[in-house]
Amino acid sequence: MGKERRDLMDPKIDFVFKLLFGNEKDTSFLISFLNASLALSGEKTIKSVLIKSPVNDRQTEEDKLSIMDVKAETNDETIINIEIQLRDQRNMRERTLYHLSTMIAERLNKGEDYRKLSKTVTINILDFNLLGEKIRFHNKFRFLETETHKELTDAGEIHFMELPVLRRYIEQNKESITDLVGKEKLLDWLLFIDDPDSEYARLAESSDEVIGRAKDMLRTLSADEKLREEYLAREKAIMDHYASLKAAESEGIEQGIERGKLQMVAQMLKDGMSIDLACKYSGLSEEIIRKAIQE
Repeated sequence: MGKERRDLMDPKIDFVFKLLFGNEKDTSFLISFLNASLALSGEKTIKSVLIKSPVNDRQTEEDKLSIMDVKAETNDETIINIEIQLRDQRNMRERTLYHLSTMIAERLNKGEDYRKLSKTVTINILDFNLLGEKIRFHNKFRFLETETHKELTDAGEIHFMELPVLRRYIEQNKESITDLVGKEKLLDWLLFIDDPDSEYARLAESSDEVIGRAKDMLRTLSADEKLREEYLAREKAIMDHYASLKAAESEGIEQGIERGKLQMVAQMLKDGMSIDLACKYSGLSEEIIRKAIQE
């Protein structure tokens, strides 16, 4: 078991997620996940999808760092975009709204009847906390009146699925979670995506034939040496990118603190304090203070 855990590629890495759910030759994984995400059953279930974002080689550094999303059109002309985010860049809400708006705007050509606008959905799977939920790991947003909650339209829909919240949900429901696995399809898929070799994901794959096949495909992908090299390169690019962002953020905070101190020192000097005392109280060097004065 330990060896397989090390060898399986992580579906949370968007490169792997897209190989599984953006597979044009077998869309059964994507269809099952979407029906579970949108809680569709009976005649409303998605029967077929057309992948709108095929897996292509990325040529530029910018391409290599951009998110590999899965975009598909269903048999009822709903456009759905799925994206995985591993780190909080503090712009997820605004970014999601922008992308949803862009997708909606792209649906109609100039001069077309607005009533032809079909449903557009964006699904964000997050490996960080966004909404402050304790155990509610799936949240759906639409256009509603704030007091009566009457829906204006279902043309736009946003889903957030937070994996850290899922883990808390599992931790707090250990006694009953095994009863839910196999019955709650979205829970099953998220268990697989978060950790395909976990105890609960194994239960999910044994109770759902589609998830079982997804696990088999993940094993096959993970055994492919070329794909593994691409996976490791993608994983490193993502981690390096987030490390750079964190370093830039830390540097920005330090610069902000220094600017704040310089403003304080400016006021001290204006009030008649000597540079020596200003250095003592601010912790800044005389060189930095004199340079700031000259500027």
